[in-house]
Amino acid sequence: MLKRGITITNYLVDGNPEGVIFAYMSNWTGQAIKVPRNLFPNSKDYEEINKPGIYFLVGQSDENPDDKLVYIGEANNISERLVQHIRDENKSFFETIIAFSSKDENLTVSHTKYLEQRLIELLLKNAEYRTVNKKDGNKINLPKMVIDEMDTFLDNVKVLLPTLGFNLVENNGEMLTSKKEERDLALFLDVSNWKAKGKLTSNGLLVEKGSGCNPKETDSLSGSYSNLRRTLLEKEIVVTEGDRMIFADEYEFTSSSQAAAIILGYSVNGRVTWRNKNGETLKEIEERKLKEKNGG
Repeated sequence: MLKRGITITNYLVDGNPEGVIFAYMSNWTGQAIKVPRNLFPNSKDYEEINKPGIYFLVGQSDENPDDKLVYIGEANNISERLVQHIRDENKSFFETIIAFSSKDENLTVSHTKYLEQRLIELLLKNAEYRTVNKKDGNKINLPKMVIDEMDTFLDNVKVLLPTLGFNLVENNGEMLTSKKEERDLALFLDVSNWKAKGKLTSNGLLVEKGSGCNPKETDSLSGSYSNLRRTLLEKEIVVTEGDRMIFADEYEFTSSSQAAAIILGYSVNGRVTWRNKNGETLKEIEERKLKEKNGG
């Protein structure tokens, strides 16, 4: 079964792609607004953020620009809460606000607290950003029907965030596939006794839980990859077991080469390192598919 297409509409309030942007999705009552911090005073009275909802504050550490920070919150009135954050010295790091509310009046405090808790849980798995929330959110008990509704809202948040420039919550490039297709999509890395399993996604390559990872890295490994390995360990996505490391959870990398470099500890071309069950490299798979499409 194939996923159906989705229509997303981005409205540039001032005609500026770097300015205030409203985002909508077809057949969904939710809505998003992206606001640069310096434009918030002129935007705080917009109806879209004078409602209950959730919001992200995104920026970077003043001491280390490579340290990307994100705070997730909820409020009965998003705009009023944002005014408080603007005045809070502890929130001086953020430069961008992304808020989600509903066009109707169906989001309640219980709904937004549930979404906040789920988003913090998911954000803690993002190795690119450091979550600065001081607590894990409020544990909310909701009826099963309402949980399903809020999880659908959350799924749509995952889709809209990258269209606004921030892939904060991993969507893992989800695809509806049969078991056979899943097997055919499986990729394997087996180099110097380090073995891993993954699959291609629309965002990159997803490495599966239980895959191995070399605890040593060479001087040739780039600084950004080295930092990512350290972050994966800090977030316990990768854990040490004796003289080896393994993935304690699945993780989606932006490319096959990034995944291979993190696993092996040195820079390598992932397109010739990852292979399918028949031994074809990613490069060979791509070339074969192109020939098939062209009738070759």
